[in-house]
Amino acid sequence: MRNLTKISLLCGVIMFTAFSCEEDNGVPIKSTEGYIVGFDPCTINHQYRIGYVIVSIDLKDTLVTYNLSDNNYKMPASVVFKRDTLYQIPWLYFQNYRGCPFSPDTLRYKYGVKISYSIANENEKVYNWCTTDMIFLTIYDQVIIKSATKY
Repeated sequence: MRNLTKISLLCGVIMFTAFSCEEDNGVPIKSTEGYIVGFDPCTINHQYRIGYVIVSIDLKDTLVTYNLSDNNYKMPASVVFKRDTLYQIPWLYFQNYRGCPFSPDTLRYKYGVKISYSIANENEKVYNWCTTDMIFLTIYDQVIIKSATKY
């Protein structure tokens, strides 16, 4: 009976540590797998650092990030993290869908990513000045990418 209690306790500790979030300076670090399914049109139209829209595989989370792209506006747009290019997205992708933040179904599952991230706090959020774009991505969580790999 004692061995069963020890095994149960050990399994509980392992499950707790496996399913809990890491923390970075007290900020929870989350992870997900998903797809880059669009971009912030304002960032293309006004040549800001590109903001990408990522949706989780289970379609439960839609996230927006501005730190996954090149620091400077470049085309074709590199989806990078610490100088490692994950994808080179062609200019046509942005040109053809300039007014819409979401890609068409044919491109929806082309750019798979596995990311770890934290929810951006108020002083980390990006607010670009866009007078002609009527797309508001503020309804989605803005995140800071900590690491990214393609899958």
